[in-house]
Amino acid sequence: MIAVLSTSDEVEQLVLRNTDLTDQLLLTVADALKSSSSEVALLNLNLNLIGPDGACILLDVLKVKPQVKSLHLFGNRLCDDGALALLSGIAELQEQTSRAAAANLSTGENFFSLVELDIGGNNLSGVGLKVLASYMRQHSHLQYLGLAQTGGPDLAAWKELFDSLKGNDWLTHIILDENNLGDPGVRLLADVLKSNARLQMVDLDGNHVTDVGGNDLVEALLCRGHVPMRHLSLAENNISSGLMRRIREEVKGK
Repeated sequence: MIAVLSTSDEVEQLVLRNTDLTDQLLLTVADALKSSSSEVALLNLNLNLIGPDGACILLDVLKVKPQVKSLHLFGNRLCDDGALALLSGIAELQEQTSRAAAANLSTGENFFSLVELDIGGNNLSGVGLKVLASYMRQHSHLQYLGLAQTGGPDLAAWKELFDSLKGNDWLTHIILDENNLGDPGVRLLADVLKSNARLQMVDLDGNHVTDVGGNDLVEALLCRGHVPMRHLSLAENNISSGLMRRIREEVKGK
């Protein structure tokens, strides 16, 4: 893979999923990537062993490769420290390139704006989720956010994140599978869906949702009027079949 990066200018997607990639190995990959003439737009490093140090290594890559638009890190070991380093670094890089572009000091191709990020399954606590909420409120251009298997945060942290999405004009798809949200968490999400028509795709599999949360979702779907959801996944929950049919009708029928 390193040999290909060194000799090719045609690598657009770099996928090293489930390869036991540690921070030390990532450093080797990052050096090859930074020196490559390829304009890589997607990095899929899901299911590896990348920790907080790896987040800093990735930031160095993004500084050299602003063409990267998608960063998938599901199932790594970032934890709160890694999430803080990554998100604050991305925010700073976006601001720097934006200021440079505004001052005509750089061309549009050097403007960095991440549109896909998956940091699910990284042992985030409420602290990490609140860091993400701040990023979403102030800096985010994300259209896709992956947060599956982020079951550590409490309801207050989820509320802070969901509140940050109410006025977000970018996000269209969020993955929230297996987060123990339950009916209270889904009610908070339903409030987001009522006020943010931009958010059109949500995955909520395996969140212990009952008909109580299902009815909150139906109410949110009805409030959206002529801006329906394009996708709403609720597999492996405890919603009755009749209510699930109604939800599907509201999603697909419009």
